[in-house]
Amino acid sequence: MKTKLTLLFIAAASFFVQAQNTEACTETLSLMATSVKAKDVASYDYLTTLRKDCPSFHKSIYSYGELAIKMKIEKATTPQDKEKYVRDLLKLYDEHDQYFPGNGAGNKMKKGLVLFENKVGTTDEVFQLLDIAFKTDYANFKYAKAMYVYFEILVNNHKANKGVELQQVFDKYDDISKKLDEEEKELSEENDSFLTKEEAGQALTDKEKARKVRIENSLEIFGNVRNDMDNIVLELSTCEKLIPFYQKGFELNKTNEEWLKRAANRLDVKGCDSDPIFSKISEALYKLNPSADAAYQLGVVEIQRKNTTKALDYFNQAANLFTDNTKKANVYYRIATMYSKSNKVQARTYARKALAVKPSFGKAYLLIAQLYGSSINDCGNDQFEKRAMYWLAAQYCDKAGAVDSSIKATASKTAASYRAAAPSKTEIFQSGKAGQRVAFNCWVGESIVVPNL
Repeated sequence: MKTKLTLLFIAAASFFVQAQNTEACTETLSLMATSVKAKDVASYDYLTTLRKDCPSFHKSIYSYGELAIKMKIEKATTPQDKEKYVRDLLKLYDEHDQYFPGNGAGNKMKKGLVLFENKVGTTDEVFQLLDIAFKTDYANFKYAKAMYVYFEILVNNHKANKGVELQQVFDKYDDISKKLDEEEKELSEENDSFLTKEEAGQALTDKEKARKVRIENSLEIFGNVRNDMDNIVLELSTCEKLIPFYQKGFELNKTNEEWLKRAANRLDVKGCDSDPIFSKISEALYKLNPSADAAYQLGVVEIQRKNTTKALDYFNQAANLFTDNTKKANVYYRIATMYSKSNKVQARTYARKALAVKPSFGKAYLLIAQLYGSSINDCGNDQFEKRAMYWLAAQYCDKAGAVDSSIKATASKTAASYRAAAPSKTEIFQSGKAGQRVAFNCWVGESIVVPNL
């Protein structure tokens, strides 16, 4: 009986201590959160207590703790102090992963980025941390800046002859481009759902509107990183360098699907698709696996051979095989541009197909605008109505900028040039058509309301 009472007492005491610890951890965490929000560096002292006494209490210890240490870094007065807190932040990231594995915070990636941003450590250390993160925590390698820094250091090491071969640069460019594609795809598909809802006449909630703005900002940042990476690698991937490079590697890699796919894509993007090596690579790829990518590349080959019918067959095959809406839209857009000079109706049809699968594909709207802008002599009963077509073209430019932030500046500039070519305020007044609808009973089949300028 005495033994049972003793055990009961111990259990009760243990429960009491645990309850006290939970209460103390809760209070300290609350104080740290309040202190962080007030931008008070005293939050670091609360973090120190939490890391010692309650490291596994709650994940917000690490989200608030990150901000607390960043304040100490910002207020550091000496390089030594700054490095001390930067290194402490790296340690906090490790602790977060230790006590809350699978947290999805991308802490491995953040370690390399925080060194880079604070100019602590060497570029080799930054690269090693980012390289480890990219290879072991790929799903959470989501920061555009980290992708750019990771690639830039590798390129600089190649230029400095630090043992980085050109193929490694190309491979890393392709790997990071693929990651950019994945992040952009996820965001653009979510954005497409908002655009589809708006086009159906349904209003977005305030939460959805805020999310849409964040998505568009993120897509713009990813687009800028892609452009910056392209500019960095541009001098390394001219046709003069690429063609002999891939000629040399073809025999060794002619059964390597990934190598063939990446080589064909790079030669196409860089405008080197007229060289015979592009045909050899594309045909080998299609023979190895008649996939969507392979069919697309053969379509490009047939364009170079001026065999439009075969090219269209391959492009349509690729469009049907692609499950990725961005890639499918790009194929439809490519077909639309092929038709743009010979058959405007077909060009618009394929541009609309691109928009049907991807509502945020702004380039398709710009192409339709260009088709309309070049059709003023095909439509309208008089000069005023003919030039009224420019207002319709400008509206399509507006749509392009509204759905695709990456081309907003181009769309705005093009819209302004169309509106400048449309009838002036004086001409509108003299025509007496302000507020009236002008119908274009030609191939366009649309109409425009004459504005009151």
